Amino acid sequence: MEQGWREHVTSGAPPTELAVIWDMGGVFSEYFTEVLVSVGRAQGWPLARIPLGPTGDVADPAYGDMSEGRIEESDYVSICAARLAAEGLEFNPRTDTDWSLHQRPGTWALIERLHSLGRVQAILTNDASAWMGADWWERWEPARFFASIVDVATLGVRKPHPDAYVAAYQAISRDPGACLFVDDTVVNCRGAEAVGMQSEWFDITNPAASIAALTERLGLS
Repeated sequence: MEQGWREHVTSGAPPTELAVIWDMGGVFSEYFTEVLVSVGRAQGWPLARIPLGPTGDVADPAYGDMSEGRIEESDYVSICAARLAAEGLEFNPRTDTDWSLHQRPGTWALIERLHSLGRVQAILTNDASAWMGADWWERWEPARFFASIVDVATLGVRKPHPDAYVAAYQAISRDPGACLFVDDTVVNCRGAEAVGMQSEWFDITNPAASIAALTERLGLS
């Protein structure tokens, strides 16, 4: 299970020198199932019958399958859409959500702090193109905080394939041990560690604790 998973590689660069390579969905913003739960509560959906991730009202084994890499996120999105359809509900989180209302302010505060300190930051994302459109990084204002953005849509492989991580740390001219990879999916954190990177799992059920742990790990407490 992803809950409480904190195993990580601790060797490598000291905290003050670590470059941070970020995942996006679930870390920069709420995960899409969190949005579905919020909408469902506002609209009176039968949430006790609809599994919607770890922040929903009922256990969701499919989310565990996705987090552990047994299914892809696109498969999980389809599963959730089918669950809503079975209840006669129509809501597409990709097109029916104002994501500016669902950002994680604690994450962005830490990103801005790291940027002000001159710390190197980058992005490695599997699915941003599916949510934000092709070449999204060319028109995304927060791109200024990041030395590199690697979207696997340009690579032909996805996390946790080793080549995705290699592309990310090579893009910022860092050794893997000098990089801290942050992701809300366990399998992707393990993939980072398999190539020698450090990792920090972001718990979407407790984002404040995740930000506090990251802040401490980066020597910024």
